Order: sequence, then C-alpha cells, then structure tokens
Amino acid sequence: MSNSNTPYDDAFRTLLTDCSRLIIPVINLMFHSNYSMDDEVCLFQNESFITEGGEEKRITDSNFSIGQEHQLRYHIECQSSVDGTIIVRIFEYATQIAISTATSTGNITSFNLPRSGILYLRSSDSTQEHIIKVTAPNGETLSYPVPIIRMRDYTLEQIISESLWFLIPFYFFNFNLEQMSASEDEIKEMQEIYTELWCRLNDFVDNGSITEFEKLAVKAMSSKVAEALAFKFSNIKKGVDDVMGGQVLDYEAKRIAREAAEKAAEKARIEAEKKAKIEVEKAKLEAENASINAVKNMLYFGVSEEKILSKYPKDIYDKALKLIEQEEKEPKEM
Repeated sequence: MSNSNTPYDDAFRTLLTDCSRLIIPVINLMFHSNYSMDDEVCLFQNESFITEGGEEKRITDSNFSIGQEHQLRYHIECQSSVDGTIIVRIFEYATQIAISTATSTGNITSFNLPRSGILYLRSSDSTQEHIIKVTAPNGETLSYPVPIIRMRDYTLEQIISESLWFLIPFYFFNFNLEQMSASEDEIKEMQEIYTELWCRLNDFVDNGSITEFEKLAVKAMSSKVAEALAFKFSNIKKGVDDVMGGQVLDYEAKRIAREAAEKAAEKARIEAEKKAKIEVEKAKLEAENASINAVKNMLYFGVSEEKILSKYPKDIYDKALKLIEQEEKEPKEM
C-alpha cells in the first residue's frame, strides 16, 4: 500500500495547518458534535511508520484535537477516489495514533482510538459509511463507524449556509469537466459561480465569520485544486486562471501574515528593549540612592572622608555631602 501525495492532500493539509478552526464545522457535521469556532484546534504529528515487510513512512492527512482538554483525537482522511484499501489505512493510522497516546496505570495499558472519518472528493452511490470491527484474542469484539462526507452530496449553497468553508476548495470535483470542456457556456457559468462565491466570502469577512487570511487561504487552495483537476483541459484551465488568478502556492495571505508577524515581533522587541532599559535605569538609581544614604549615615557618624572614599566613588560622596548640606539649611519644625 502506498501513501501517494496528491495536490488535494496538500490543499487539505495546508488549509488545516493555516486555518485550523475552519475544520470545526466539518467535525460537527461528521460526528454530530457542537464545538464552537472559538474552541482551540491543536495539531499533532501526522507521520507514522507502518511495518509492511520493512518500515514504510506514512503521512496521515490529519491528527488533531479540539478544545482545551485534548482528550478526543480526530483523524480525517481526504480521499480523491473510491479505494478499497482506505479503511485498512484508516485503521493503521488510528492504531498508530492510539499507540502514541497510550497510558498505563499499574498493569493496565489503555489505547484510545481517534474518531476517524473520510472526506470523499469522488464517490458513487455505493460509497457509504463503513464499520470497523475488531476482535480481541478472548473473542470479545469492538465495532465503530467511520463516518463520511461525500462532496457530491453538497451544493455550494449548502456548503456556505452550513459554514463549511473548509470544503470550498474541493467543490470543483462536482463539475463534469469532460462536459464543461465541450461548452464555453459551462465554462462561463463556472466562472460566474466562483466570482459570486468570492464576493460572498468578502461578506463573511465583513461580518466577522471568517478572517481575510482565511478567505485568501480558501481561495488559494481552490485555485490549486481546480488547476490540478483541469490540467488536461486547456480551455477550462484558462477559465480557472481568469477567475481564480492561477495557482498560488505561497499565497498572498501568507505573505501578509508573515509581514504582520514580523512587524509585531519587531514592535515587541523594541518595547522589550525600552522596558529593559527603564528597569536597568531604575535599578541603577535605586543602587545609587542606597549608596548615597549609606555615605550620608557614615558622615553623620563621623567616618573619615578617606575611609568613605575607599569604599564609595567620589561622586557618591559629593552627592551625600550636598544632601546633608541641603537638609541642614531646611528650616526645622518647632
């Protein structure tokens, strides 16, 4: 079994890494959960070594938790075609995640399987939720479902109304490209769909549902997926380029984010240096005042100038002497 890396896997992982919270509505849909968009998504290592007549490194599409507790792990695979081996791979990855999170108490070791699911980019009517059944050596069995999302089941309107922005890059799988290639009208219709979609995403940015960065990330990954699918059809590819601006790997959103992060880091550095300088000056002043007071006390007790200067600098001695003179000139209260 090979773990081929496709542009669709790359788009999935990039979007999950750069805009992690966009996966939350997908998880809520798939597992009937009710996480908030404000819940933390924590990403974990997604590389595993599977022994299959030797060590083979496999990269899962995801390994993450949602919420502060990190108790529930999620593992979603992005599958571009119906593949009879996907369930075997799902279980392989799940057991690797369970091994990495195993805990032992006394003579009991607990393995917690993640909640696994599949995003099918292509599918058929027979592509249905699968059940994994595990039989233990003592004959006891464990079975659990692997829920699925089939892109073919969702219209763009459904994706938008259910806040499934994470799925937008993969909507291009729902077009019949052979048919579109033979019709300029269908290419134009596709362009109109995406032109309207980008406008609607602007509205979501304006009302605070998504950020400008997230919008640009979705658009960039949409471009990457569409170009990968349309590379055999020059007329469709041109239509994609015109409406999406071409494939963007280091997309504008990342550049903006990097620049903002660099500016924030520089500002933080300058502020830290200013604060440190103030603290140093404050510490110097406190040390000087303490020395002046010590010298002043020594003068009050008649310690000689020579002995004082053997321990303290001349400027400290002069300041202490001046302070005594000022105090002696001040009127005394009766």
